[in-house]
Amino acid sequence: MGYHAPFPAELQQVEYVKLYFHLEISSYFDLPYLGLLQLRRELLQALGSFSAQNENSFLDGMRQLLQPDLPNDPILLRQIQKPAPAVVISPDISQYGLIEPKQRIVLPVLFIGSGITAIDPFIYLLQQLGNRGLFHGSGQFILEGVEAEDGSGRRSMLWFDGKQPDQLIPPVCKLSWWLERQVYYGGLVEFEIITPLRLLHKGKPLFKGEFVTIFPFILRRVTALIAGYSEVELNLDPADLIALAGQVESPENQLCWRDWRTLEKQRGDQSLGGLLGSFKMTGTDLSELIWILQLGSLFNFGKGAAYGAGQYRLNYS
Repeated sequence: MGYHAPFPAELQQVEYVKLYFHLEISSYFDLPYLGLLQLRRELLQALGSFSAQNENSFLDGMRQLLQPDLPNDPILLRQIQKPAPAVVISPDISQYGLIEPKQRIVLPVLFIGSGITAIDPFIYLLQQLGNRGLFHGSGQFILEGVEAEDGSGRRSMLWFDGKQPDQLIPPVCKLSWWLERQVYYGGLVEFEIITPLRLLHKGKPLFKGEFVTIFPFILRRVTALIAGYSEVELNLDPADLIALAGQVESPENQLCWRDWRTLEKQRGDQSLGGLLGSFKMTGTDLSELIWILQLGSLFNFGKGAAYGAGQYRLNYS
């Protein structure tokens, strides 16, 4: 029997939709390693093309999804100084290299709270991106299918063979349902970072990572997304939770910084990278924090989290 970690009852009010977009590639193109983590630029350029053409259909929904306005609530504004998108794209980074025609790229996307209403605009934007290309004008595709995941984790096709249904009706799930499927067995937990993690402290990247250092970023990411898009305030004391994180033991830490691409600038090239690897955690206080870490694995964290950076998974033993 596994242990189901306790979590706030308010999470029963937080809704999400998990979709998998099946992109059928139209022509040969070379996709660099981690190239799918640069979808922010590509999507914003596709959004800009709508603005330039004065196409107003869904335009505001698309813009709000990718570039949300600051909240009007002054209390919420103090908590969320720079709102993140209500969408989390988590590309499969094992897909890179020469991509052939008819090859399929599956793009998992999570829509949180009020972001669910922007699913149709996002699909419209994704179709526009298909005309432009996934990476630097190459990698054109058609949206061949849309798959949905329900609260039990079962997946089913809502749209297939490139045929758009009259109305897309995905299953709306609760975060509490998802957490109830996550079983914590106690003992050792491995925190494995899958895509480069960039954490900025006072405008500078953190080149070393320990659990007590990165936990506040996960906590902020989870609480800000929930408060910003579900109008649910979790009754938590961040100071107490961070203090508990300080009691968690880490018998092994193999995190290291790795450069993964070069950014060309006027004053010379700049290497961009992030933390990768894993570390292990143990301790009785971990059971009080595990639900936050589990939600963080759903949301990603750090710079570029909405577009696939800072993906991680928890491995239990």
